[in-house]
Amino acid sequence: MINILMNTSMIDEKWCCPVFSKVLKPGMKVCVAAITFFDDTKNEADWNRQYACGQGIWYRANHDVFFRYGIRDEDISWIHYFTDTKEEMRRKIEEADVLMLTGGAPDLAMKRIREKGLKKTLKNFSGIVIGYSAGAMMQLDRYHITPDPDYPEFSWQNGLGYVSGIDIEVHYMNNAHQNAYIEKVRQETGKPLYAIYEDGGLMIDEQKKITCFGRVDLFE
Repeated sequence: MINILMNTSMIDEKWCCPVFSKVLKPGMKVCVAAITFFDDTKNEADWNRQYACGQGIWYRANHDVFFRYGIRDEDISWIHYFTDTKEEMRRKIEEADVLMLTGGAPDLAMKRIREKGLKKTLKNFSGIVIGYSAGAMMQLDRYHITPDPDYPEFSWQNGLGYVSGIDIEVHYMNNAHQNAYIEKVRQETGKPLYAIYEDGGLMIDEQKKITCFGRVDLFE
């Protein structure tokens, strides 16, 4: 498995293309797991306004970005939380070479994974996992949430367990608020923490080697 942790879905931008060109190849099958939406997305119509082809505000940013690497439209499938059966969701994940975990609410995404019985399928996935923001946090065995407008309280949450031994701070801006919580996390865990700026990311290869690209600060 290769894990890539970022803040943005725009994997076709110049600053990160050299990294993705090494791992994304023509003909690969992609599954976009759009399950990280907040609770205000309550039905199929709400989901479609975010993610559906032709109307979703996040569709092109999670779909067309793969074209640069020779991956075709017909090679990309989406998990539709409100219309796919559990069996269809599992099949899309199992048939994929690349799994895209979208941004949003990581704790709600983990709740939906349990609800749909996808935890085992995701644990057994052995391809390339690309996750941004919430989708980056979820890849850890345990991650923290720094208070922000969406989450007023600090918390620890359990993730998918793809990546262990580190923590991350997403959307890092090197401000006093974030730095205070980074220090709190470091005191509680003793783990190295990677603070990822908007134009930064981590890649963890099959040997668990961590490579930073773009702007990332390491606290250890």
